[in-house]
Amino acid sequence: MRKKVLAVCDEEASYACKFTAWLERKGHYPFEFIAFTGVDKVCDYVHTNPVELLLVAEGTMCPAISGLPVKKLVVLDEEKGTVPAELPAVLKYQSCEKIMQEVTALYGEEARAEGRGAAAQRAMHVLGVYSPLGRVGKTSLALALGQFLARRYSVLFLNLEPYSGFEQLFSCGFERNLGDLFYYIRQKKGQPAVQLAAMVRGAGGLSYVPPVITPEDVEQITGEEWSGLLEELRLYSGYQVIILDLGGGITQASELFDACSKIYMPVCQDRVSEAKLAQYEAWLGSTGREDVLKKTEKLMLPSVTPQGEMPWPECLTVGRFGDYVRKLVQDGGIFRT
Repeated sequence: MRKKVLAVCDEEASYACKFTAWLERKGHYPFEFIAFTGVDKVCDYVHTNPVELLLVAEGTMCPAISGLPVKKLVVLDEEKGTVPAELPAVLKYQSCEKIMQEVTALYGEEARAEGRGAAAQRAMHVLGVYSPLGRVGKTSLALALGQFLARRYSVLFLNLEPYSGFEQLFSCGFERNLGDLFYYIRQKKGQPAVQLAAMVRGAGGLSYVPPVITPEDVEQITGEEWSGLLEELRLYSGYQVIILDLGGGITQASELFDACSKIYMPVCQDRVSEAKLAQYEAWLGSTGREDVLKKTEKLMLPSVTPQGEMPWPECLTVGRFGDYVRKLVQDGGIFRT
């Protein structure tokens, strides 16, 4: 199914072309992008092709454009103070990422269901990484797995832990995170797949949404909300694989097990760990969740060893640990229960 169109129209050709080139490189938005530098050209195109979002520079705005049959029109405000009050606008001269954050906040739900039947056939695999044990390399496994899969597929990594430590691990701050995404979803502020795209970061070839900063933000997300987000991604994003780094809370994790085609479980063999694992498996059996055990693969992971100056998380794809996960991917059957 063809993606919806996001068009940018600006007489300043370099701006329109650079902005659409940035969107293409970003690669997370569920649109195809077209740049126009003339009013006649964009009008001719819109009259013969459906356009979902049209961003128009304030200096290019005119009655011919304001009357175009597009789903959503947003003006790129040049601070001239001439944008009509009834038209949504964002500042033109700011970072592309900030522009798209504001545009997605304005973007409504119009015509979302169009083409849903065809999109419903789109394949998207959800892989879970979970363990009832602590300090067994769960997040390292999830990140390494995602990086290797990203060499063949479009991968989105979601960390569901209350304390991920990502800001320190990646040595950066995050303006928005997973908690903000679900806030926007609850407030019905735009299409979730587009809101998510505005937050996505890249690392080691895979895409990820910054995890929550406040633990309550992830603990308050319901199973229904998770299911809704995964369905939105299946229908409206281009991701082929979603990797869920599931938190230690068994209630939260169990609500997502159904969505996973496979669950990887790092374990260890000391007496305490074996006792905890036995209790977890007994709980699954007592609640009729033998299906979870069937699609769970237990793994004894090698330790992660320092790799000189290699950055996180690329360092997880080399050494004994990287070789182990690479073989796990290469052995095949990764999308089979």
